[in-house]
Amino acid sequence: MRNPRRLSVPIHLERDLPEPLHHQLAAQLRQAIVTGRLAAGTRMPSTRTLAEVLRISRGVALAAYEILLGEGHVVGRHGSGTYVARREENRARRRPPAEAGLTTVDLTPDRPNPQAFPLIAWRSAWRRASHHAPPDDELPPLGLPELRREITAYLRESRGLVLDDHEVVITAGHEHALGLLLRATGEPSPLVALEDPALPRLRTALSRHARVLPVPVDGDGARAGLVPGGCDAVVVTPERNNPLGARMSPDRRRALAAWASATGGLVVEPAFDGVFDTAANPLPSILSLSDPRRAAMAGSFRDILTPNLRVAFAVVPRHLAEAVEAGVPAASGQPSFTCQRAVTELLASGSVARHVERLSALYATRRKLVRQALGGYARTRLLGTDSGSAAALLLPDPAVADAVTRTLRARRIQVADLATYHQGIPRHGIVLGYGHLDEMTLRRALHVIARTLDTHGLPRSAAA
Repeated sequence: MRNPRRLSVPIHLERDLPEPLHHQLAAQLRQAIVTGRLAAGTRMPSTRTLAEVLRISRGVALAAYEILLGEGHVVGRHGSGTYVARREENRARRRPPAEAGLTTVDLTPDRPNPQAFPLIAWRSAWRRASHHAPPDDELPPLGLPELRREITAYLRESRGLVLDDHEVVITAGHEHALGLLLRATGEPSPLVALEDPALPRLRTALSRHARVLPVPVDGDGARAGLVPGGCDAVVVTPERNNPLGARMSPDRRRALAAWASATGGLVVEPAFDGVFDTAANPLPSILSLSDPRRAAMAGSFRDILTPNLRVAFAVVPRHLAEAVEAGVPAASGQPSFTCQRAVTELLASGSVARHVERLSALYATRRKLVRQALGGYARTRLLGTDSGSAAALLLPDPAVADAVTRTLRARRIQVADLATYHQGIPRHGIVLGYGHLDEMTLRRALHVIARTLDTHGLPRSAAA
C-alpha cells in the first residue's frame, strides 16, 4: 500500500450479517496485518478513502480504526496518518504481564482505558476546533454557549434529563464544579452528607469545601432515612455506588427528593459517566423527582475520555445560576476556548456516545471474567460486577483482608483496600479495577488472585 489513497487488500463487507460493519472491517484489516499482507510501518488508507472505496460512512471506518488502535495493531502519528504498528510498538501497547514476581499488575480502580481512547475522533475534533479563532474578550462566565447546549442534549439522550429549570455551567474539573455548587448554597462551611463508601477522590474534593459526614450504603443504595440532621447538602451517585456497585432504588430516590423539599437542602449527583452499562433499565433521576431548586449535578468526561481533560460541568438550579456565575472568576478559571470547542465537536459528532457504547461492550466482557474467576468463594462476597469497571471483594475480617492484600503485593498484584473508601464503619476487603487492562493481563491477574484466596483458606464453594 505504497499509495496511501489506495486500498491494497481485498475487503468484503456483508450488510445482511448481524455483525456490525465496523467490526467486520476491523476483523479483515486485523487479519491482513497479522498475516503480513499489511506490513509493519505501512501507512493505512485514510478513512475517507475507505468510505469511498467500500461505500460506507466515515463513521464506520473511524470506528474500525479505533478498535485496531485500542488493540495495538495500528498507531496514529500526529499530522501524518495511521500506520501498521511495528513489532516494538505493538509490544509496548499490548504487553502482557509477566508472571507474578516479575512485573506488577496495577488493579487499582478509577483508571480509564488508554488503549480504547478514541484517538482519531479526538484529533478530528481538535482540528475542527482550530478553525475557530479565539475570541478577543474573556470567555462567558458560564462557558461557551454551544458547549452548554451540547452537554444539555447529551444529558437528555444519555440520562433522560430535561433541564428546563437548570443551567449548565462549564468548569475546570469536577472539584471546581462541586465547589461552585456548595458555595452557591450561601453557607461559608456547609455540612454535607456523602454516601459511604465513596470514591476517596470525591471525599477529598468535598472536604476542601465542606464538613463531610457519612450516609451508609446498602444493596438499595444510600439510605436516605439516615441523612444526619442539619445537613445543607447530600452527595450521592444513584446509578452506581463506587465501589459496591449498588444502584439506588426508586423508593430511596423519592425519599431523598422528599428530604430536600422538607429541609431546603440540596441533592448533588456526581456524574462521571463511569457506569458503562447501556443495557440497564433507566430509573428516574433524582433531578427529575426533586423540586428543581433542590437538585444539582456535577459531571465530567474523565471516565469516558481521560482524567487529564480539564472540562467538567455543573447542572445548577436556575435560581442559583447567578450566584454560581459570580463565583466563577474567583475560582480556578475555565478550560481554554479551543478545549471547549473540541469537546463541543466530540459531542456534536456523536463520538462520545459511540465511545460509551464501545466501552460498555468492552467492560461487560471484563466483568464476566471477574465473575467467573472470583464469584462464589467461601466466606467472601463479590460486589459491583453488574456495571462499571471495578469490583469489590468482601473478605471475612480485617486480618484476612490484610493478609490477602500483602500476599497479592508480594506476587506483584496491586489492589486497593476497601477500608479506604469508608468514612464510617468500614467493610473489609479489596477493590480491583480492570477496565484499563487488556484481556490477557486481566486473566493472569485474576488467576493470581484466585490462587491467593485458596492460599488463605477461602476456597471456591461447591455450588459455584
